[in-house]
Amino acid sequence: MRKLKNIFFSIIESFIRNIGGGLGRRIRYAYYKNRFAACGKNVNIDIGVVVDNPSNVFIGDDVWIDNYVILLADKFNENSKIYRKENLSYLFNEGELHIQNGVHIGAFCLIQCAGGVFIGSNTGITSGSKIYSGSHHYRNLLDRSDKQDYMFTTMADSQKQMLICSPVFIGSACAIGLNSVVLPGTTIPDGTWLGAQALVQGQDIKPNAIYTAGLAKFHKYKR
Repeated sequence: MRKLKNIFFSIIESFIRNIGGGLGRRIRYAYYKNRFAACGKNVNIDIGVVVDNPSNVFIGDDVWIDNYVILLADKFNENSKIYRKENLSYLFNEGELHIQNGVHIGAFCLIQCAGGVFIGSNTGITSGSKIYSGSHHYRNLLDRSDKQDYMFTTMADSQKQMLICSPVFIGSACAIGLNSVVLPGTTIPDGTWLGAQALVQGQDIKPNAIYTAGLAKFHKYKR
């Protein structure tokens, strides 16, 4: 029964995904406000947005999910080997996505919520950025004596995958710059901005700070 229900919802979502303009936004809002675990007012969902498991998505007011964003709100398969790393800033469940008021998720962003992701109010995630709260590892972190080679693909046998699961917390009034990557277990405190193409991981990031990635450097003239 659940499988048939999922097929039914998939058909509806495929139909409404690419309806343009204000009509498309209104249709998608009317649909997802009943599918999300929570959904506030004035939530704009643009064309091409894909939401995997919307029942794990919690959205506040005045949120804009831009064109072709992918939201993967589901837990890892428990048949796999999973190493869990705690993030004390995150207070919710694995597989959940929590977006507070006034957030803009830019076009072509991907947010993977295996460990759980929280995005605070008035934060902007710029186009092309990726947020991951889970990934693969090349060795068994649960048993260091295990010498098996582990695969970096979800298509491999589950016992040949070693997964890392750790929540991501992004505070309020933050900026995630163009094409940035936020890795599992990261905490970005309130007010901190990441420049374009930044790569961050860890929980020692400073609040109300600016982090930049490397700028292009002159190499040589063409002639």
